[in-house]
Amino acid sequence: MLHQKTYTYFLILLISLCLPNSVFAQGKVQQLEEKDTIQLFRGIGISYDLAGTIMRMVSDYGQYEGAVHVNLRDRYFPIVEFGLGDAKHETDAVTGIAAKVRAPYARFGCDFNIAKNKHDAYRVMVGARYAFTSFKTEAWGNIKDPYWEYYNPYEVITKKCFFHWAELVFSVDAKLIGPIRIGWSFRYRRKIGSSDIGESNNLWYVPGFGKSGNVLGATFNVGYQFWKKNKKVKN
Repeated sequence: MLHQKTYTYFLILLISLCLPNSVFAQGKVQQLEEKDTIQLFRGIGISYDLAGTIMRMVSDYGQYEGAVHVNLRDRYFPIVEFGLGDAKHETDAVTGIAAKVRAPYARFGCDFNIAKNKHDAYRVMVGARYAFTSFKTEAWGNIKDPYWEYYNPYEVITKKCFFHWAELVFSVDAKLIGPIRIGWSFRYRRKIGSSDIGESNNLWYVPGFGKSGNVLGATFNVGYQFWKKNKKVKN
């Protein structure tokens, strides 16, 4: 009888000592399972801006622009945007001057996915860009004298310029079908500096930036995602 009681007390003590550790271990395993174990590199995406192309088709300026980004844990998206700005302003009814610009440009930056569920098919992102371009602008035409009302020939004048600026970006995109995604981006631009171009300091058009004085812009992007299969870390 004494041995039986001793065995019962020992069993109760053993259970009481092991129970808290078991509960703690169970909670720890659950916490590890809930932790986001997605890998760092999630793939690469490419996209093309349809808005800039359509703008060039229906107006006297626009751009042909593509982008490549890297997906890091569905949260960070380092990105490079590059394109060709193209503009040709026909003879102005007031000044009688025509002008054209055609040059490449590039932007470098990063977007941050602020959506609560970063793995969702929809993304809401904020980001920043540094951009630059080097180009030459040409102007020519006939200037009408306001008093004598005759035209003075305006020879072709070519000026070279280096222009760089910063952008704040807000964008949304969503999965359309399979790896294809579509989305908008809205931008606020701020000039950082440019080379000395004398009287043409207020340029009519800057490749990648847009018309001089217009600090707001937007793009409509169609993209394709090259995903890397996720390998979760074993707990």
